[in-house]
Amino acid sequence: MNSLVSVVIALLLINHGQAFEETHSPQYIVKSAAEKNSIIMANIMEDTTGDDWYGILEMTGMFLEEMCPTFRTPGDELPIEGGGYREKYIHTVGTVGQVEWKDLGGHSYTGIFKGASNGYARLSVAKEPVSTVQETAPGMGLKFLRDGMHSANLVAMYSVNGQESWNFFKNDFTTHIGKADLDLVPLILKFSEATNYVMEVGLSDWGLFGEDGIQVADADFKFPFMLRFKPTGEISFPDEYVNDWKDDLMSIPVGTTLYQVFALDEPEELGGVEAHIADLVLTSALTTSTWGDQHLFFRHQDMADDVALRPEWKDYLETVGLPHDGCPVMKMMENIKNFGKY
Repeated sequence: MNSLVSVVIALLLINHGQAFEETHSPQYIVKSAAEKNSIIMANIMEDTTGDDWYGILEMTGMFLEEMCPTFRTPGDELPIEGGGYREKYIHTVGTVGQVEWKDLGGHSYTGIFKGASNGYARLSVAKEPVSTVQETAPGMGLKFLRDGMHSANLVAMYSVNGQESWNFFKNDFTTHIGKADLDLVPLILKFSEATNYVMEVGLSDWGLFGEDGIQVADADFKFPFMLRFKPTGEISFPDEYVNDWKDDLMSIPVGTTLYQVFALDEPEELGGVEAHIADLVLTSALTTSTWGDQHLFFRHQDMADDVALRPEWKDYLETVGLPHDGCPVMKMMENIKNFGKY
């Protein structure tokens, strides 16, 4: 997007009383992690009202969207498409807070896996829950900012099919979420327009650069096959509906360990070993946020990127749809360091 369009959009936001600062331009991306952290937090706190859920008819718009921007959009906010920001049809409403990746050592993974402090977690549910039904579909978007370059991002869930509980911390989240029920097949096939690895996200970008933005030496570069986010048991809510799930999440104290992070180095069929490598610690209060719901973007890394580096993993991954080469890598501005590498 050119600078003129950025200015026009900024003026429109200000005129509506929302002075959000953009988080997608080359000028933004080359800032330090700490500078970007400050911008994102200011945007989050500008309006803590949060967004509304889409109606059934509005949800059909998802099938008209292109899927590749989910994997290739630079920056930390949703792209502008057709005169407005891309809609967030799934996980529309959530809470967001700052987090630290507290490295526990005892592993050889590189980059962000060695620890990072400029992070954001967005805890959300996939669709609007009904208080009379004991069913929710919780998930997490996770982002760590890096100096002078794009952020590391992932998404994780227990299952796209949801759980029979209102307790957000009832089950582990993983970056490989398994098969979907038949009623979700049209949605899964829509996602397969961008990648055949719909049910997994890649982690190689997390291992390639640390929070300082420095690329890891090829000889040291290492990343896991899968991550599992395990609740500590310190946070738990009733299975049945008692409070709004957002109120539950916003009651979590700062300093709480949200999840213990376990990494599986290889597919189990190849003798993979899982280890507790980090804790994900909440460093600010969780809050609802209009910008967090409408703009904050968690880029999905195509698992195909990981398979290109570790082709022996291919036979142990779930694939969906007709085989294809995935989304083309966007040619980024030259001053966005190494973005075209993935």
